[in-house]
Amino acid sequence: MPGVGIISNRNARLNKLYPQLKDRLAFIVGRGGELASTGSLDDARTAIEEFRRVAIDIIAISGGDGTAHRTIELLIDIYGTDQLPPVLLLPTGTQNMVPGSFGIRSSGVTTLLLALARYRHNVPLRCIRRNVLKVNDHYSFMFGVGIAPRFLELYYGRDATTPMGAAKLLGENAIGAIKGTEGARRLTAPLPMEYRIDDGPVQHGNPHSVFASFVEEVSLRFRLFPRAGWDPGVFEVLMAKDSPFLVAKALPFLWMGSLRELEGFDRHVMRSLEMVLENDEPYTLDGEVYEPVNRFRITAGPEMRFVVPGFHIRPRDSRLRTEKVGPWDMQFIV
Repeated sequence: MPGVGIISNRNARLNKLYPQLKDRLAFIVGRGGELASTGSLDDARTAIEEFRRVAIDIIAISGGDGTAHRTIELLIDIYGTDQLPPVLLLPTGTQNMVPGSFGIRSSGVTTLLLALARYRHNVPLRCIRRNVLKVNDHYSFMFGVGIAPRFLELYYGRDATTPMGAAKLLGENAIGAIKGTEGARRLTAPLPMEYRIDDGPVQHGNPHSVFASFVEEVSLRFRLFPRAGWDPGVFEVLMAKDSPFLVAKALPFLWMGSLRELEGFDRHVMRSLEMVLENDEPYTLDGEVYEPVNRFRITAGPEMRFVVPGFHIRPRDSRLRTEKVGPWDMQFIV
C-alpha cells in the first residue's frame, strides 16, 4: 500500500497542548496513509513494523527532536541500514532543532500539507541526504557532554520548558560567565580525558564540553556546526576549553554559524571520535539526557533521506547533498 505513514508522539509538547493536532494530521493524510498515535517505544515499534509490511512510501514523524531520535533508532533496527524509507519531520516539539537545520520552519500541519500536495500529484519531492551519528549503541543527530547535559538538567528542572525559557536561562548563564559566578563555573567544569580522532594518536585534553553533530543548528538557532552536512560520513566536532568568559564571548559567532577559529574552542571535521573520561558524565543525544558513562565511540551511522517540501538551495547550502524521491506511479481516478 503506497502512502504516508505518520508516527505521532502524544507526549510531544504541542501534541500535549493540543490533543486535537493528531486528528488534524489524520484528516489531512486521509485514505492516502495512516497515522499511529504512540505513547511508548513499543507502540512506535508496532506501527513501524506495520508500515514496513505494507511498504509505505514516506514515514512522517510528529514530535520533537527526541521523538525523531528514538523513532529513527527504531527505523534502523526494523528496516536495516540499506532499505530506509524517506523521512518527513513534522515539528511539534519544544526546540525542533533538526527540522530547523533542514530549513523546515513551518508548523507540522503546514509541512504535511506541502508534502502531500506534491505526493498526491506524483510530483517528486526534494530530500536532503544526511548521515546520523552512531554514539556507542545509539543513533542520533547531535551529541554533547559537559555543558550541554548540565544546561539541559537546569532547563528541564524549570517550569518554563519553552524556547523563551531556554533563551532566558542562556542569558542568565552568559552573564554569570562574565561575572565568574559559582554556577557558571559548575556549568563549565573541566572533563579530563584521553581522546583519538580518526586513526590518529591518543591525545590528552581538558575541555569542559564536547559536541558532535550531523546537523547545523542547536537550540535557539545557534549554527554551531556549519560544515556538518558537507560530506558523507564526516561530522563536525566542537571542543570548548578555557574560561566561561570565552564561551560567552564566542556566542554571537556561534549563533551566526561563523567558520572562523574561535578563541577557547577547537573545531574539527572527522569520521570517528573515541573518548575515555576520568569520571562518568551524563550526556545528551538530540536534547535527551542519558545516564553517566565514561567511554564514548562516535562514528557515522547510515545515510538517510529527509524530505524537505518547498526546499530551495541557498548560497550557503550549495554543498548540501540532495536528491528527489518519486514519482510513485500512482493510479488516479477522475
